[in-house]
Amino acid sequence: MDIRAARACLYALVSSSILFLSGSSSAIAQQQTATTYNSSFFIASQSLDPQGRTVIIMQGTGDLPGVLTLVLSLAPDGTVASGEWALNVSYTAPLNPNAAPDPSLPDPDSGVGEQLIQKGILSGTIASGSTVAANGQVTEFNSLQLLITTGTLQFAGVTAGNGAANGIHIDDRANSSASTSLTF
Repeated sequence: MDIRAARACLYALVSSSILFLSGSSSAIAQQQTATTYNSSFFIASQSLDPQGRTVIIMQGTGDLPGVLTLVLSLAPDGTVASGEWALNVSYTAPLNPNAAPDPSLPDPDSGVGEQLIQKGILSGTIASGSTVAANGQVTEFNSLQLLITTGTLQFAGVTAGNGAANGIHIDDRANSSASTSLTF
């Protein structure tokens, strides 16, 4: 084998090794980028949609603040037969977090102001879970398995993920409480 052939073989070997390693590190990086986001929800309201599904809407704070909507198809025993969910991640933030009120203005807080921050919507299906009901209202939901299928705006690249949701006192707007944990 002449020197040129040896160099060509060595170049091919090194190039394929680099491609293999960069592909492996890319796959590893993709696996390591999943993050878990935890949020708490409150102020529940619920209703029935035209298909007879229970619709629960709650406001939330935490890693993904915003409005959570759960649409549950329930079996007679309270088991979640199927469902859908969406989390509209949006909140208000101060325009100038360090602004001081100006008492010389008609509205002393006008210099502070707020802006709407819309991060996007995460949504998907509900694979399983259970509920407890009383007087025709869901009072709690347990171990809802949330599957993420789509995202918008800042979450546009999110096409898969999973999570869980639990809630109590869902029939009591003032005392309702729920939590979610989403990983994507």
